[in-house]
Amino acid sequence: MFSKTNAPKTNGNSGKAEAAAVMDAATAKRTTPRTVSTAPSIFGRDIVITGDIKTDGEIQIDGRLEGNVSAAIVTVGENGAVNGTIKADKVHIRGKVQGKVNAMSVDLAETANVQADLTQDDLSIANGAFFDGKCSRKTQAPTPLKAAKKSA
Repeated sequence: MFSKTNAPKTNGNSGKAEAAAVMDAATAKRTTPRTVSTAPSIFGRDIVITGDIKTDGEIQIDGRLEGNVSAAIVTVGENGAVNGTIKADKVHIRGKVQGKVNAMSVDLAETANVQADLTQDDLSIANGAFFDGKCSRKTQAPTPLKAAKKSA
């Protein structure tokens, strides 16, 4: 609403130039993307959510989610359970997941119980983790594998 500029005023068309600068600054503020909070949103053990969750930040699920989740980073805690689709850049699973997971990186801890189809580029499965599902890469291999030639 109010603005103050520290630029010295001069005669002539400087008023128009100052007004344009104020308008450009106001436009820049409206088009600037939201900043992502550094602290994750945490859903405790006693929370049950039926529905979808969408955030640009990080989320940790220690309760139960009956629905889909979309976030930058998703962590399913040891006591957490998700029945739905997870879409994120990174997914860390320590609890139960049923459905689908679509991420750049998926990490299954030794306590993970996953009955889902995974689509990812990086996959890590710890000893003791349970995984039952289909696993596919988001991107193709840079060079196709060729059949080994028989030596004569």
